Amino acid sequence: MNEQTMPNADSLADLCQEDRIMLLNYIDESFKKVQNINRHHTAYGLKARFNRLTGPNKKHHITSQCFMEAMIESGYRAVLVPNCKEPNWYFNVGKVRFTD
Repeated sequence: MNEQTMPNADSLADLCQEDRIMLLNYIDESFKKVQNINRHHTAYGLKARFNRLTGPNKKHHITSQCFMEAMIESGYRAVLVPNCKEPNWYFNVGKVRFTD
């Protein structure tokens, strides 16, 4: 299966237990909860790094919906980004700076 035909993980429930734990650990290790919603980073951008790090060998690609559900399960708040063609969310995450 190549990257173009990988099925989407549209919901957290679409992930097997191992991948679900991997995503929740990624969130726990990568982000910090803050009081206010951060409107500089969206689910689309934040989940892109997870997809890149796990790579096509995982046989799935998580969507913004799946990532939002994982963030909620991890204790974050989500606010819908207005006027988006596809649903996207902001979260109460601190500054995000990736070096990879």
